[in-house]
Amino acid sequence: MKKILISLFLSLFFIGCLDYTQYVTVDGNKNITVVAIVTMSKSLVELAASSEGNENTIPDYYYDDILREMEDEARNNYPRNFKFKKINNENEIGIYINGVIKLDDLTEDYSSLVPIKDGNKFIFNAYDYYDIKDDYSEYSSILSSMKMKLIISKDYIPRISSCYLSSYDEVKDINVYDLKDSFLIELPMVYGISISRPILYIEM
Repeated sequence: MKKILISLFLSLFFIGCLDYTQYVTVDGNKNITVVAIVTMSKSLVELAASSEGNENTIPDYYYDDILREMEDEARNNYPRNFKFKKINNENEIGIYINGVIKLDDLTEDYSSLVPIKDGNKFIFNAYDYYDIKDDYSEYSSILSSMKMKLIISKDYIPRISSCYLSSYDEVKDINVYDLKDSFLIELPMVYGISISRPILYIEM
């Protein structure tokens, strides 16, 4: 499986077929809904398979192994009450995640899932769950070209004046797009492999 993953990472540089979107909103009962969708184009899997000599047919275990690892990773990083559904259609594979957290139950422990309010800003540990092994560190530039889309309802964060990633090493401004009823924040999916893990600050 490790060989497959390396092939996939290399293929991502040329195809860019990994999509990660996370949506956060809150209702009038102070229920925070978190929805995450992670999908990968099957053309990417086909390219990885062909690099291993499987040019005509794609073994079912390719999809099964990738989906199993994606689900295991999700279950390790989301609360137990969250639901997980595998995506496997003609064009893509992936996982759909959704769950609810009570606003009154929010602590810093949830900061890798939901931006946590701290004074006039919100803190989001977007990279707290990444555990990039030394074997993949050489692909840091490839991985950092991929983006995570964080969509935050204005019911949760009504306005944003600035948004940036900060670590001991540097501060990096992050683009924010106004979608009328929500904000779209695009983050490098893997960032700071060679530096301290940065924290996303969203200032109101």
